[in-house]
Amino acid sequence: MLPIRLNDEQMHEVQQAAAIVPYDLRQTFLERLALELRGKDLGDDLVHRIAHAVAREITWTAGRTAVEI
Repeated sequence: MLPIRLNDEQMHEVQQAAAIVPYDLRQTFLERLALELRGKDLGDDLVHRIAHAVAREITWTAGRTAVEI
């Protein structure tokens, strides 16, 4: 898989989105984000929207499947 080139602003958005994802799910976040971004014309707004959408989805799913003790 070829790397996706992001500018500084886009990397900042990815880091901000990753901050809300549980640490053990960050690799999954990055993999899903890469799949969503692949082949798209990457503008700053698009990266922001997709990164935060993927982070919310993963965080919501993790919260729904968490077992309370």
